[in-house]
Amino acid sequence: MKIIIVGLGKVGQTLASELSKEDNDITVIDNRESVVQDFASQYDIMGVIGNGSSYSTQMEAGIEAADLLIAVTGSDELNLLCCLIAKKAGNCHTIARVRTPEYSSELNFIKEELGLAMVINPELAAADEIARVLKFPSAIDVDTFSKSRVDLLKFRVLEHSVLDEMRI
Repeated sequence: MKIIIVGLGKVGQTLASELSKEDNDITVIDNRESVVQDFASQYDIMGVIGNGSSYSTQMEAGIEAADLLIAVTGSDELNLLCCLIAKKAGNCHTIARVRTPEYSSELNFIKEELGLAMVINPELAAADEIARVLKFPSAIDVDTFSKSRVDLLKFRVLEHSVLDEMRI
């Protein structure tokens, strides 16, 4: 899979290194020349220096042949613009990191209207996970299905408990 990652902060670097291990063709875009050069040589990936929301920069990165663009810069608006341009220029799937709390209630609208495959809000995801853990404090594991409508809980049954040796 040909993947373009815009933004080489901690998230972008982690994504690029993990996805490159899975035999994907990775291209990274960032404004910082030294970061791009160091990272590209370290992980054997292609690096493009420039603004990820620029049409010409995305064309240089190969957006026309890309399967996926992931925008994880520090700016929500820049991430959304990168995805919008990628969608129009390359017709690929797009993922944007959107962290601003004001956009939380509008994520579905943004996703639908801009044609994004996914919108990620890491703070909201972390808060949801913490709330899920606190909701069932004695559960060992909680898995959520059906758009958070069903929770599958895993509990440890103590030896000599009423539930010990019971069949389900």
